[in-house]
Amino acid sequence: MSAVITFADLKNAHPTQWQTAAEDWLSLSKHALQAADDVRGQGSRPLAENWTDAVGQQAAADLKDIADRLEAGADIMRGITMVLDGLASSMEYAQRTLQHALELAEAYQITVDENGNTSTQGEGVTSEKLNNLNDVSDLIKEALRQAREADALAEPELRTLMGKTYESDPSKALDEAQTAASHTQMNILSSSIPDGTDQQVVRDWWAGLTVQEQRELMRAEPVKLANLDGIPEDVKLDLHGRDGKYDRVKQVQWALDHWDDQSIDKLDNNCTNFASESLRQGGVKEKPDSGWGPGWSDDSWGRDDDADSGWYDERMDYSKSWGAAENLQNFMLENGGYEVPASQAMPGDLIFYEQSGDNEHIEKGNTHHAAVVTAVTPDGDVKYTQHTTSRQNVSLDGRVHATEKAEGEQKVRIVRVSPSWY
Repeated sequence: MSAVITFADLKNAHPTQWQTAAEDWLSLSKHALQAADDVRGQGSRPLAENWTDAVGQQAAADLKDIADRLEAGADIMRGITMVLDGLASSMEYAQRTLQHALELAEAYQITVDENGNTSTQGEGVTSEKLNNLNDVSDLIKEALRQAREADALAEPELRTLMGKTYESDPSKALDEAQTAASHTQMNILSSSIPDGTDQQVVRDWWAGLTVQEQRELMRAEPVKLANLDGIPEDVKLDLHGRDGKYDRVKQVQWALDHWDDQSIDKLDNNCTNFASESLRQGGVKEKPDSGWGPGWSDDSWGRDDDADSGWYDERMDYSKSWGAAENLQNFMLENGGYEVPASQAMPGDLIFYEQSGDNEHIEKGNTHHAAVVTAVTPDGDVKYTQHTTSRQNVSLDGRVHATEKAEGEQKVRIVRVSPSWY
């Protein structure tokens, strides 16, 4: 267990060192993944195909094991990167909060000693001075809480990841180790936000952050910020969506809450059903059927309130754009939505996977999977939540190689929904 972070520790910390370490681990992860691909492409597969006796097959198996270990190691190192990135950002925010407390102390003529204790300067203790003293003291305590919670979350997760060095199963490394690290990263970032019991602390904390830091937290933790008393109303309006077309916070909250809710899985493949339902729960209005016959027309989006499963219900209760990834993507792009680069992704955007490489089951150019962006971390890692298979706040960059290994090269498209039909 690490020592408790002190006032002096936080004041003199260098968060950029954790960021540099994260970048180094990410570089190692990429090299390991490339090595795994090279071993498979130049070793295990050619051997298995061209050296068919027992010796050749054993050599191919040995090379496959090496490639699997390299891939598993890459995923674990990516997890270490996530935790270090989260820790670096959180410590930066905590240090900025502490610095703001010291700036307020100077403005209020309050003395802060080397241990973070506060006292007033000058003669007479008025109620105003006492309030100012309490504000500074509370903000110092908040900064230390942030730093200590981030450290308490990061340390055991890093120890766990380091203990998985010899993992040889890429699936376990990705689905268990890296996923847990992604969740820890999000928990670390969440710990950077006050709990809201004191609105003055929230106001002082938010005012002390730089504009860039505020934007980073708005992309990482929109739900928590939107529900936090003391956050400016115009910030909350940005989080919910200024155009009033739908509530992106409600959409993301629903996706996070229902990431593993099997009761909503009415179709054979529910990734797009889940994405559409998140939009519906966020308040996106259906585009009604404009046809004369039964069911939904091609130029519509929505589902019946009592939509059910089954061959007939799937065709009558849901629009074609509701449950098929390519149909939903095209409908939204043709009805006000637009594509954005990953660097500009926001919670509430939709992710679509378009087949670019060879796959005997998926035609090139076909969009075959959808997910919901539920967070973007300060380092730019897009986190998504999906069904079939159910996943919550997992890394887009951290998982795309596994998708391409299984299904071939992909073109990942991120679409911002902006309904033009109302």
